[in-house]
Amino acid sequence: MNEYQRYGDYSQQGQEESEGAGVGSIITFLLIGAGIGAVVALLLAPNSGVDLRDGISRRFRRTVDNVSARTRDLRERGSNLLGFTREAQEERKFGQG
Repeated sequence: MNEYQRYGDYSQQGQEESEGAGVGSIITFLLIGAGIGAVVALLLAPNSGVDLRDGISRRFRRTVDNVSARTRDLRERGSNLLGFTREAQEERKFGQG
């Protein structure tokens, strides 16, 4: 092995070690920042835990109700576009139409 090959291998090892140390410190600082942010959010929250959970559940229920209503509307619009109505389907079913 000549000097160039040894130097090339040595320089690549140094890069891998420095990159590994950089990733570890980035993750460490990310976790520290997330922890500090969570503590600050809890200290500055305007509502108590019970109020916050109630508000979230109310918004969730409202969202589910809105999605259900929109789904019903889309179903009706789709059947109107295709010319289907529940009455027409029932008439065809019973042979009255």
